[in-house]
Amino acid sequence: MFLPGRAAPINAEEFAHLRAGARVLECDARGEKVLLTPDNRIIKLFYPRRRFTSARIYPYAIRFWNNTKRLRDKGITSIECEQLRYDPQQRRHVITYPLLPGTPLRDCLHEGRCGGEHLAKLAGFMATLHTSGILFRSIHLGNILVLEDGGFGLIDVADMTVRPWSLGLFRRARNFRHLLHDRRDREILGKYGYQVFLAEYETAAGISGYRSRLLRALIKRYAPAFSG
Repeated sequence: MFLPGRAAPINAEEFAHLRAGARVLECDARGEKVLLTPDNRIIKLFYPRRRFTSARIYPYAIRFWNNTKRLRDKGITSIECEQLRYDPQQRRHVITYPLLPGTPLRDCLHEGRCGGEHLAKLAGFMATLHTSGILFRSIHLGNILVLEDGGFGLIDVADMTVRPWSLGLFRRARNFRHLLHDRRDREILGKYGYQVFLAEYETAAGISGYRSRLLRALIKRYAPAFSG
């Protein structure tokens, strides 16, 4: 596991300078979460979990940092983090990185700039992730960017496991359930055809015969929408 050096502290004055002129892209009840600076850099803020979980031992900011490197090591386009800071007053980690140029696949489909060919490509991309040992639990059409070269890139990658071997069928099936968390994505995939998407995934992943039957049985349990 790659670990960055100890997070350098950042005080209120330094943070104010860092975010000067930035536009808030995402926030919640705890405050700002994602900002875009005038020079096209992202400031991502990670707040502590309220309950005691593994995130207290292995913070999501560190997971995010590590996962971006692991993805790039496996040839998957993702963010390139620049610095990791810790704000002791607000008890939050701060990560900065250049904006990864691209459009969320969900927006691209909604605006009509992408079509069914991109969902077919998504099925193949998901198969590539699984074959590469990548379980992206936050997989949804908003976290997959359509890049300027037409490929895909991943953002918001803190909740991810990267293994040195291909994922088993059980983990693959559960990842299909993650793909259905957002209502908008369910509607998009439903119109495209769940069975079509699953068949394209199996072809790209080289899954057939008894493995296909077993995978479909598991998907029927964890993501029944794909079972037709």
